[in-house]
Amino acid sequence: MKTKKRILIPILFALFLFSDLPAKTIKGTVFLDLNKNLKLDKGEPGIPNVLVSNQVDVVQTDEKGRYKLKVYEECVFFITKPSGYETPIDENNLSKFYYIHRPTGSPQFVYETVEPTGKLPKKLNFPLFKTEEPDTFKVVIMGDPQPRNDEQIDYLRDDIVAELADTDAQFAVALGDIMFDNLSLFDRYKRVMRKIAVPCYNVAGNHDRNYDAIDDIHSLETFISHFGPPYYSFNYGKVHFIILDDVEHFIQDGEAKYRGKLGKKQLTWLQNDLQFVDPGDLVVIMMHIPLYWLEDEKEQKLNIQNGDRLLEILQEKKYLLALAGHTHMIQHNYIDDGLGFMGENPIHNIVCATACGAWWRGPKDERGIPVSPMQDGAPNGYHIFEFKGNRFSERFKPAHRDDNFQMRIFSPGGKIMSDELTGRKIIVNVFDGGEKSEVLYKIDDFPERKMKQTPMKDPYMDDLLEMTINENSKIKPRLTHHIWTAPIEDELSVGVHKLLVVTKDQFGQVFKATKIFEIE
Repeated sequence: MKTKKRILIPILFALFLFSDLPAKTIKGTVFLDLNKNLKLDKGEPGIPNVLVSNQVDVVQTDEKGRYKLKVYEECVFFITKPSGYETPIDENNLSKFYYIHRPTGSPQFVYETVEPTGKLPKKLNFPLFKTEEPDTFKVVIMGDPQPRNDEQIDYLRDDIVAELADTDAQFAVALGDIMFDNLSLFDRYKRVMRKIAVPCYNVAGNHDRNYDAIDDIHSLETFISHFGPPYYSFNYGKVHFIILDDVEHFIQDGEAKYRGKLGKKQLTWLQNDLQFVDPGDLVVIMMHIPLYWLEDEKEQKLNIQNGDRLLEILQEKKYLLALAGHTHMIQHNYIDDGLGFMGENPIHNIVCATACGAWWRGPKDERGIPVSPMQDGAPNGYHIFEFKGNRFSERFKPAHRDDNFQMRIFSPGGKIMSDELTGRKIIVNVFDGGEKSEVLYKIDDFPERKMKQTPMKDPYMDDLLEMTINENSKIKPRLTHHIWTAPIEDELSVGVHKLLVVTKDQFGQVFKATKIFEIE
């Protein structure tokens, strides 16, 4: 993190953006909590150069760990965890790096919100603990857990959490839609997720809103009461992680609606935050709705309002990664000048796998859990990211499957009549594939050949639809960009044949799959 001698002065136009201009300030100290009692005791030193924010302004602690911030009528005060330190965590492995300021409490909604916090303390101090943080580390990233009831929390527990109980990752992130509208389940979700045994950060999604809020300002009060601020940052190693809230709540014709949008207040905070980040650090942006999503090859535009302003703020950073969920599909793409990003390197934009697949739907397996692939035919699951300095690699992990299950060969399979070979294709869904993937195939002793990336719906999903009896459990397939095809050679003889498919991703990881088929 870059050290500055003077406190950051927020950009001037911020003064005109917010009507609740503060009339007072709060002071405090970020300190090394040697005895871990969460109190600033005599002899415990302050920690310099730690970022502290009120959701708009960002200041840096002085050489004694002291800071001073403006107080807004309602806000959340928080620190940006510096590398080499850890924050206190609660009994649910949730990081406690913030203080919610709601003097009179939140508005009353269907679900519980923030109780009145009363007057601010004379000093607002933040404890940190010293720790060893390696430059190489792993992080679990999952989109949309999204249980709608207790039964689906059972699925999340048994399908995802159970296999992460012994993870060697340093922390986990759920990329929004923590719930499917039923916010009363937050408490049980937290109790289940704590068994991952590492801190878990949670992004706000469109299904995590208070639908009875009259505007966006208070639409996440229940979420905030459980997880803290909807946007903030923290550091680990040489990586600066940023969580954003890109869901705007609004009422139209008496109904609660949403759209992808970044508010001006949040963008002001982000610009202030990034001024303290070293140019050589990797910046990872995590949000719910993807900044960019390729549905139609002809449609090249950003997916959220004010996305162009976000790109403008990010363009001074050299190493950038954007992660999101929301679509219930996996997609890799690269945001460059074609989308208005003028930075030195394209932003690698990954729309991540969802823990719930397609909303915990589909026929049930031997455990009684829906198979629930995503709409692109990929299994439900999560990603394991490995960070080395300011570089990263990632690997998709399908839930309840072997690590090497990275593709599905749909065709050919079973028996094919020799007079039906003409026009038949090899069809392979490379779950985590993208434009930088290379996919090759080999039949028996024939030469190895390249396959063609072919945007289409996965035909496996049609078969799954036929197997799904319950209409409410059916999954609607969507066009995906990670399917590869190739023609089947007409010269294949009658008999049994072996198909080998090999894929190599942009990180150099190689995966293989084999299919045996017959020609009669």
